[in-house]
Amino acid sequence: MKSSVTQLVELAPALAAVLGGDAVLTDDAQLDAYTADTYWPAIHARAAGAPLGRPDVVAVPRREEDVATILRIAASHRVPVTAWGGGSGTQGGAVAIEGGLVVDLRGLDTIVEIDEVSMTVTAQAGVNGNVLERTLNERGLMLPHYPASSEWATVGGYVAARGSGVLSTRYGKIEDLVLGLRVALPDGTFFDSVPAPRHAVGPDLTPLFVGSEGTLGIITRATLEVVPAPAERTFAALHFPSVHAGVDAFRTALARGNRPSVIRMYDEEATRRTLSPVVGEGLDGVVAIVVFEGGEPEVTAAERAATIGLARTEGARELDPALARTWWDRRYDFYKPPHHPELPSVWGTIDVVASYRTIHDVHRALQTAVRDRYAPDGLQLRMHFSHWYRWGTMIYARFLIPDGGQDARELHDQVWADGVTAVLAAGGVMNDHHGVGLKLAPFMQAQHGAGLEALRSVKSALDPLGIMNPGKLGL
Repeated sequence: MKSSVTQLVELAPALAAVLGGDAVLTDDAQLDAYTADTYWPAIHARAAGAPLGRPDVVAVPRREEDVATILRIAASHRVPVTAWGGGSGTQGGAVAIEGGLVVDLRGLDTIVEIDEVSMTVTAQAGVNGNVLERTLNERGLMLPHYPASSEWATVGGYVAARGSGVLSTRYGKIEDLVLGLRVALPDGTFFDSVPAPRHAVGPDLTPLFVGSEGTLGIITRATLEVVPAPAERTFAALHFPSVHAGVDAFRTALARGNRPSVIRMYDEEATRRTLSPVVGEGLDGVVAIVVFEGGEPEVTAAERAATIGLARTEGARELDPALARTWWDRRYDFYKPPHHPELPSVWGTIDVVASYRTIHDVHRALQTAVRDRYAPDGLQLRMHFSHWYRWGTMIYARFLIPDGGQDARELHDQVWADGVTAVLAAGGVMNDHHGVGLKLAPFMQAQHGAGLEALRSVKSALDPLGIMNPGKLGL
């Protein structure tokens, strides 16, 4: 829904009248900073001088009440609204493809409360992930999330994209840590979660907004579960004879109640091209990095021994634990140069999740549909298994084409289409933790079927004008 010239001309003064002129950005150089998150097509398009989307106005609220005011003004002017956090999303969820208004939430940067009795933290949506973690660490606590994007990402982005971090196998994804939300709804009112996250007072509405990516409202604060910083963190590195053997070993370990905080298992290609360059070792084959932690060293040691014992029954052999410690210390290096690709390369991560019964079919499907099919284009596919559940696991399938040439965008989109189609046909789910945004919107119908129509009905009820982050989530 493109806004009219009249609507846009009136928007900035209306916002400035209530927020102050310094909270409303209209200069071209300022607006250019909001044309791309880390979605490859957005980066590619911006570099070519033709961004996928560019806001007409940016508002920077300093109070949660300002967000509600902004939404009332946007509704009165029929202007599209896109929320912006740290700009670290990989799916194009923060790209304002219809122009209009971007709401930069980084001004909401207050840690409202750390409750050391209930073990919770309440933080506004714009609080940076690393800032929050350092503050908690000073009190001997941590938010057990630790996404690769924590240097840039915000609390609101954690929740809005339904993200995950490296410690998810022990502590869960963000939806397992969210205890409550405040959300500014499209009509300028607030939704506040009930005070207790577990209740039988009808349906729990809070999860409706987890993963909603600004399409149903704008998250302004979240109450999250925290845990004591571990007294003990130990490391292991394992070499498996095959991916199948590794999956079976960890499936059994989790079924028996063991809870490593990290299981990061690399297939042969990922070990060679991804793991080895970062840890500085010439590794080959299927290698798993495993981390154990907790408050009682004896318990942690027992859990480590039990997990490694089960791995040995599947043919694993132990490698030097220092490899795993090095991985932990350098775990964010994977996402920065020289290990992270740059243009003119084409890249993307087809992260998928499946039950243990189907995960091997999904792994083979990705090999056939992506690695084998696009090998003539120079594609490399590096797959690791990084978030594990009692019922299944996920594959982080990173593809890289060193140079896509003139047809790079078409090649990127076709790789994604073939990969997602193959995953769905094999019984997998197309996304574990990166969100949907623009990238996966075309596949939402195939994934959800009639459920997408139910979601559209919810969207229509909450956002009848259709102004909230148009084009995302297939809505």
